[in-house]
Amino acid sequence: MARLAVELPNLVEAVATAEEFGRPDTVLTLCRALWPLQLKAGHHEAVLPALRIGTAVADAQVPGSRTAGALHAQLAHTLGELQLGDEAGAEAAAAARDERAAGHTRGLASAVEFLGLLRLRQWRFADAYACFDEAYAVLDGIGPDDEGAADVPRARALLERHRGRALRGLGRLDEAQEHARRALAVFRANGEAYNTARALTDLAEILLAAEEPAAALPLTDEAIRILSEENADQHVEHLRRLRERCSGQEE
Repeated sequence: MARLAVELPNLVEAVATAEEFGRPDTVLTLCRALWPLQLKAGHHEAVLPALRIGTAVADAQVPGSRTAGALHAQLAHTLGELQLGDEAGAEAAAAARDERAAGHTRGLASAVEFLGLLRLRQWRFADAYACFDEAYAVLDGIGPDDEGAADVPRARALLERHRGRALRGLGRLDEAQEHARRALAVFRANGEAYNTARALTDLAEILLAAEEPAAALPLTDEAIRILSEENADQHVEHLRRLRERCSGQEE
């Protein structure tokens, strides 16, 4: 992650250059490589120009493909983080369109999940929960022998995480805790450090909302340690603020 972040300006410039010189495969490959910098490090303003190029190239060269769907989802994520809600919603819909056209059920579920995440950022918690339920139902269409079957347990755990976040927004804190703990158990069992820390963060926020700062505080400390090792800077900053709130309430 640290090495990728150092190269970010070069990667963005390389995307623009590849597009200028008619190298669509290079554009698409480089744009897909930007995903960790969006998800973990939060370099949304920096990657935005490249992702706009990438989605335009994908629509021109490989419309209705998994690659096009993935790039529209990446752009939706960054636009949502930049609070450009209308455009983010349009990109999430484009992602779902392309994944559906490609017959990629797992990708379609992810696109619907992205729409739910956008609704979370808009504080539309009931709508977000409905999206996560829809995504869960899409995953039910993947049989044990179908492509993507191995990814389903992890995908469901992610949706459990997000359901918990939506329920916290709705004030249904006991139910929110149950979903967060289920997600946390899966990520711990799978040895997924990043998602373990994100689930710990969710659980800490739920406990803080339930006025249990003493229970939330050690969860923030564990999540900070994990995410610092993952170079997930934007999440660490959020956790430090969350930890201050826990400490303040304890006093």
